[in-house]
Amino acid sequence: MKIIRIVPYLDFGGVEKRLELTAKGFLKKKKHELIIIVLSTIGSTGEKISDMGFDVISLDRNPKIPNIGIIRKLYAIFKSLQPDVIHCSGSEANFHGLIAAYLAGVPVRIGEEIGFPNHDWKWRLIFRLTFNLAHQVIGISEAVKQRIVDLGEVNGDKVRVVYNPVAIKEGVGRSYSSRNIKSVITKSFVLVTTGRLVQIKNQDLLIKVFSRLIINNPDKKLELWIVGEGPERESLQATIQDLGVVDKVMLYGYQENVFPYLNQADAFILPSFSEGFSISLVEAMSSGLPCIATKIGGPSEIITSGTGYLIDPKDSNDILDKIQKVIDLPENERIELGRRAKEDVEKRFSVEKYVQDLMNCYLASKN
Repeated sequence: MKIIRIVPYLDFGGVEKRLELTAKGFLKKKKHELIIIVLSTIGSTGEKISDMGFDVISLDRNPKIPNIGIIRKLYAIFKSLQPDVIHCSGSEANFHGLIAAYLAGVPVRIGEEIGFPNHDWKWRLIFRLTFNLAHQVIGISEAVKQRIVDLGEVNGDKVRVVYNPVAIKEGVGRSYSSRNIKSVITKSFVLVTTGRLVQIKNQDLLIKVFSRLIINNPDKKLELWIVGEGPERESLQATIQDLGVVDKVMLYGYQENVFPYLNQADAFILPSFSEGFSISLVEAMSSGLPCIATKIGGPSEIITSGTGYLIDPKDSNDILDKIQKVIDLPENERIELGRRAKEDVEKRFSVEKYVQDLMNCYLASKN
């Protein structure tokens, strides 16, 4: 098969990381050709994929809907390259890519919802018409599938759930007891979160809750590490200053490799108001960390019974109680919780499984 993947951006983030992992998975699929089209500029992830030997085509356009120039350009590319499959990920890619692929007569057209949409009636209508041009629509979790079905954007029998891949490395991190050497030396318990600094990630409330935990645990040294970059950085820094927790809450900025931070932490938290999936959560679980995550969206499918804790992201008391519960767990119970989480995600979210699930989706659509 000749497969074209279309995305709006290829800089950094969950979607970009997933496409990088997809490319690595396709390195083992020599009989298939994978081409990447980015509607905007190539970006750092695009350069990595290109370095692997894949063709990465940048349209260098503003992907904002609608852009007739993008549709025309994609149509011309499809007519020239004659792909067997086009697979669009993200709203802008779905809109422009599915229209162009339909007009060009691409045999297999796949759309994909990568978030947890909150569309008004106009956007619902737009995506109902857009997804009507696809043979199948991928949802990155059952929650996302149900969401777009409930919004009336697509019929349930047309949606296939394909969970995101995560890099599962043999020997990632150190053993839990080894990781806690830092805690023994500094007498600290480190809670870490990773992700873009944007309002939907709810880091502001997390900082406020963490400041209450510090007060409630005067005999413990607690630290909160926030790994990521985004437009909320200054606001979060102000909250940290106002609460007087400058020496307790660290903003580490964007890190290409988050595993060194996960490996030095004692627990992970994802307090987002909603998540379509969450690569950050799976990465933390694959590192053997006890995890706390929002119950809205995909994390409720990632954290199964006995592998972590779910929270209401709008309930500060619930967030506080679950963090306190993890802090108070005996070390052997934290070790066991992290071990179960790691074992579970290694089975369900490997790159190999993801690529095979994609191929099954393409073949089913072709037939």
